[in-house]
Amino acid sequence: MTDSHRPATNAATADTQFLCTLLSDLRIEVLPNVDLDKVIEAVPKHATLAVTSSPQRGVEGTLHTAIALRRAGYRVVPHLAARAIRDRAQLADLWRQYSAEGVDEVFIVGGDQEQPAGEFAASLDLVKAVVELDPRPHRIGITSYPEGHPHIPADVLERDLLAKQPCAQYAVTNLVFDPEVFVRWLSTMRARGFTLPIYIGLPGTLRLDRLIRIGMRLGLGSSLRYLEKQRGLVGRLLTGGGLRYDPGDFLDEVARQPAEARTGIIGVHWYSFNAVSSVVTWVSERQQRLGC
Repeated sequence: MTDSHRPATNAATADTQFLCTLLSDLRIEVLPNVDLDKVIEAVPKHATLAVTSSPQRGVEGTLHTAIALRRAGYRVVPHLAARAIRDRAQLADLWRQYSAEGVDEVFIVGGDQEQPAGEFAASLDLVKAVVELDPRPHRIGITSYPEGHPHIPADVLERDLLAKQPCAQYAVTNLVFDPEVFVRWLSTMRARGFTLPIYIGLPGTLRLDRLIRIGMRLGLGSSLRYLEKQRGLVGRLLTGGGLRYDPGDFLDEVARQPAEARTGIIGVHWYSFNAVSSVVTWVSERQQRLGC
């Protein structure tokens, strides 16, 4: 964060090569209502763009945005939300339209709808159906929750993650701000048999007041307590202010961990909340400073 009170960090030196590797794969998540012209203007064509699913815009909103970005020349990863898809027939139709545009990867989530639209109540149900598609997606991504989920018990999250693992090629964490929590969770899950490559889910350089409100909405209580403990800024930020989140602190701390603690971390999944240009700028400037 762009504040003078930096948290205490591990005394070890950050692994620059590790950081450069993480930043080399530009993977940005956008919402279905993103301004396509702004994306095309700001985001280089080598980037991967993940398009979320929202209850307000439904599966069609994700479909239309993903196809538009694909036709603009990007590698696109649409989200398939279990609770938004009625049945296997609708799933097959969606995949037919995606694959016709050259999309070969999907990211499977449970979805934010309170009630399932049909037969898929959870992401595990949808994962089992997706692997039966013919042809099936070349790559399937799944969610993981180092800081837990506000509505799903920790043991269920762990059980489902391990159950989905044989069908997936990688996992992405939800928003996480505390590097110690992330590293501890990853070590615990590796010991329990979780072997998938993983992307760290981080926000871009959003204004902190907006980011904290997003965290409250998503139920990220642990992260918000971490921000408050480290910075003492939460009360001030909720009333305004121009400070922005800086993901460099998090990445540097992870890069200071022993190599075995970083096994399988392959990149960053940037939650842009449609602020795509700030993500691209931050990554580019950080790569230059690191000499990548």
